[in-house]
Amino acid sequence: MIENFGQVTLIEDATESELAKIAAERNLDPTIFEKINSATNVARFLKIESNTFASPHLLVTFDLHDTHDQIETELTPTIAIFDHNQLLLCSYGNFIDLKKEQLIQAHPLSIIIKNLLISAKHIDRKLRHIKNQIDYLDQAARKTTKTKELKSVTDLTRKLVYLEHTLDDQFSTIEEFCNYLTENKLTTKTQINDLMVKERRLTKTIHIYRDLLDSINSLFTAMMDSHLNHLMKFLDSAALVISIPALISGIWGMNVGGLPGKEDDNGFWLVILAGTVLAVICGILLKQKKYND
Repeated sequence: MIENFGQVTLIEDATESELAKIAAERNLDPTIFEKINSATNVARFLKIESNTFASPHLLVTFDLHDTHDQIETELTPTIAIFDHNQLLLCSYGNFIDLKKEQLIQAHPLSIIIKNLLISAKHIDRKLRHIKNQIDYLDQAARKTTKTKELKSVTDLTRKLVYLEHTLDDQFSTIEEFCNYLTENKLTTKTQINDLMVKERRLTKTIHIYRDLLDSINSLFTAMMDSHLNHLMKFLDSAALVISIPALISGIWGMNVGGLPGKEDDNGFWLVILAGTVLAVICGILLKQKKYND
């Protein structure tokens, strides 16, 4: 869908043929619109060529549409082509949070900044949801090593990897864009500072969350090792207890002469009793030493 608001053109969910037509009409490099729906696109800010813009620049950043799909589907590039008088804003998502009735009177650069702040709000909302998941997994890692929680850790790691690389890539781009605005005195320092602070906060937050998830991964691994060690200690203790009556019965089971109690009618029960008593004593000693913990 293509909508014109005076000096602002919004392009939402455009097809390849529509994008190719726009590139031809605006005399733009068609590679600008490559991977417009891919999370592996690259954030960048640079000067481009076009005879329909006066000194045009290209700004590629990322927005996040929380559709509960995979993270690579939720992350969508936003392409802004602008000069001092006009703006072409393109995304495979939508600009639902932009009040379109205000676009007619707004300056193109102010619209770009506003859209960047909206994108930061979307990512921040996603990060708050991720923090809740991290808190849950942190508690779960202390109690269980079930497959469900381990799968959740893997899924969350996937999200954080995409977000971390995206925000790291985007931060330097936003910084270049803000330097451009400052050098050319195109907006107020308040707007620039607000934008940079939000980007720094998001970048710091994603690094903190990634480190927290790494520590949870380590905790899950440590808990699994601990459970395995406890199991092996229990099995070794049980094997030692069982080996005592097995040893006694093995000795008295030898088909040789001279064994005590061979001619006694109660010999069998005496052997059983001796093996049981020694096994119980061994079990008590192991329990006191916590070898079966």
